[in-house]
Amino acid sequence: MKLVAFSAGKPKGNCEIFVKEALMAAEAKGVEVEFIRLPDCDLHNCRSCVQGQCPASKDPTKCPYGKDDAIWLMEKFLDSDGYIVAAPAYSLSPNSLLFAFRDRVFGPKMDVGMVLTGKRPAPEWAKGRFKARPGGLIGVGGAGTEHWTSLNVPNLFTTTFSAQTEIVDTLNVYGVADKFAAAIEDEWLAKAHKLGENVADAMLTGDHRWRGEQEGSCPFCHQNLIQVVPGTTDVICPICGILGTIKIEDGKVAFDWPDDEEHRKDNRLELRGKVTHMLEIVDIVENKYKPNLDLIMEKAKKWHEYTACEQTPPSKMKK
Repeated sequence: MKLVAFSAGKPKGNCEIFVKEALMAAEAKGVEVEFIRLPDCDLHNCRSCVQGQCPASKDPTKCPYGKDDAIWLMEKFLDSDGYIVAAPAYSLSPNSLLFAFRDRVFGPKMDVGMVLTGKRPAPEWAKGRFKARPGGLIGVGGAGTEHWTSLNVPNLFTTTFSAQTEIVDTLNVYGVADKFAAAIEDEWLAKAHKLGENVADAMLTGDHRWRGEQEGSCPFCHQNLIQVVPGTTDVICPICGILGTIKIEDGKVAFDWPDDEEHRKDNRLELRGKVTHMLEIVDIVENKYKPNLDLIMEKAKKWHEYTACEQTPPSKMKK
């Protein structure tokens, strides 16, 4: 069993220290481990060239940036049995490198929902490596509380949706600001160690249930980020997408999360949620876009031909 970890933090910095503590714990359980520094990688941002489907879906080398390290990172993930990713918090959420990693390595081409439910064959390049994996998320912030790290772990979840990585533990570190400060944070290091053990145990047993100490307001992602629908008692988990209701019990806020198909069909953490999403996109393309393609192209000319405001970046200037 192989556990692969990716860090978007500074080389040898706090993210790396916490991740390596988790890897040491997993290795002690008998799991093979690998560690990858994303800052060391040549990794371009996604160019948003998709029209209907990402060109890398059928062949990753067809990506305009196919010669950078994205394919190598994909292979490292696909050859793994478990996943850990860490990123520093920049203004509440992870740094841009984490999002480049998410968009280039995962995304539509790595969407396993239709494959694992038998609705489409796996791409040849995946070679049967589409499967559910357990994982752990580590966010690291320097603020004294979670006030400035509140969107870090929720955004780390977005790397897990398409590949059906099933998170068993998360760690939202705060109060660790200097480059090597993690080395003296015994309490956080103990939590990172436990996260590594939890991911390893999930890999070795095949039981991907939640193992973290935080229960959270949502019963699936175990986070506390809740969206309230104005004018109603309805709530939505912005990470999972599940529907529930808010109530007051003994003077305290509580939530009901109905465990039925109607309320869970859009759960992003489950295969059925991915299938629902794929089918809705297919429906929009087939029944809204294609029948109106000529009209769309004709109307789009208004904006396509409005070019006087467009600016050319220096890198594109003719020399």
